[in-house]
This record gives sequence, C-alpha cells and structure tokens, in this order.
Amino acid sequence: MKHLWVFITLLACAPWTLACDETCKRSQAEADNNIKFASYLNAKYCATTTKGFILQEIKSLKAYREKQLSTGHRGGAKNIRNFITQRKEWLSECDKYLDLTEQGRVFYDKESTDKIIGTMTAVSAELKKIMMRPQNPDEILDVVTAPAAEQFDLLFAQLEEHKLMLQRKGQL
Repeated sequence: MKHLWVFITLLACAPWTLACDETCKRSQAEADNNIKFASYLNAKYCATTTKGFILQEIKSLKAYREKQLSTGHRGGAKNIRNFITQRKEWLSECDKYLDLTEQGRVFYDKESTDKIIGTMTAVSAELKKIMMRPQNPDEILDVVTAPAAEQFDLLFAQLEEHKLMLQRKGQL
C-alpha cells in the first residue's frame, strides 16, 4: 500500500503536469508585466511574420534598393519607409511577446534582434532624409542616396546571415 501512495505521488508530480504551455506562459507574462497582449500574438504568428520578412518581403526591399533608390524619388522613399516602419513594429511586437513569454527572440537572440531592428531604424532614417531634402536640380543623386544604400546593404547582409544560421539549424 505504501508503494502505491509513492507511485501516485510521483505520478501527480510528473514533469508533464508541471509544464507550462504557451497559454500559461502568456498569462504569466501578462500578469508579471501588467500588460495585455493582442489576441493574435502567439509563437506561430511571430515565426510566420519573421520568416515572411526574411524570405518574401525582403524581395520588395531589394527591388527598391536596386531600381528605385538611385532616382531619389520622394514618393518611393516614403512608401518603402512606411513599409519598413510597419514591419519593424510587427517584428518588435513579436520580439517583446516572445521575450516576455520566454519563447526566444524574433532573430534568435537579443544581440541579433537589436542589431537587425536597429538597422531597420537606420534605413528608415536615411529614407526620411531623402524625403525631406530640399529640391536641387544640380545635386548628384548617388551622393544623396549613398547613405541609404549602405544601410540597405547592411540590412540585407544581416538578414542573410540570420537566414543562413536558421538553415544550418534546420529551422528554415
């Protein structure tokens, strides 16, 4: 009889009964940080958002960098800046959710995430400079757009490095 009670006690305290699933982690994070996450936020949504940015949406940025940036067109700079700002907000929201629910980070770790999101901010700032510059018919557009081009190239390199790391880990 004593063995039966020990067995029942061990069964009741088994690790799978103590595990905290995503819903549990979400509730704990909301309570601990006095916040309410948007209902659509979950690990799957965040993974899809991140992979979509790395694999698909980056193509729009590359096309802009290659074909439109050198024209210095303000409207194009504004549109792509809004695109980047929106994606940065989505990724930042996901990163906060994943971090607070202890499910990792959007770009694997804090250092990589901060670096990529920081570069997105820098690209956005350079595009704003293009948008706000005074019109000058004598300006050399390559000089005007060079800082933005450098930031785009840095962003592409960082995202490619992250993509390769995911591929090596079999996560992409």
